[in-house]
Amino acid sequence: MYMQFLETLTVGLPFCAFKIMTGGFYGQRWLVALGLIDAVINLANMIGIIFFKRRILNACFLSLAINFFKRPTADTKIKWEDLGNSLDVLLSFILVAIMIAYGNLRLLPETQLLFWNISVVFNVLGAGLGRITASIRNLPS
Repeated sequence: MYMQFLETLTVGLPFCAFKIMTGGFYGQRWLVALGLIDAVINLANMIGIIFFKRRILNACFLSLAINFFKRPTADTKIKWEDLGNSLDVLLSFILVAIMIAYGNLRLLPETQLLFWNISVVFNVLGAGLGRITASIRNLPS
């Protein structure tokens, strides 16, 4: 439960910020909307984790959309959900790469740059935390 909350805080919410700020910077309303939808999903999941000890929704819109259109069976659902999550990770990392590659971070307003930097710090810490957690779980008992 604790790890799911941290994952949502350090991965899910930063990805929302990257979508919203990159979409706003480039005037891509669809990307801002995607980021806002994902923010609602992540906040709902944080509430679910606190009160119900579990996420109440898939991690992101892409994962929800794949489940909606694909209608996977119970035994393949997790694999299709993982595909949606992986596409979301790829999209978020592409957006970060574009903003850095074109030197656009310096053009963000000061408040947005602060949120961007906080999101990057949380995301990097979340990646490290996720990696060490996976390694510990894989250790022989």
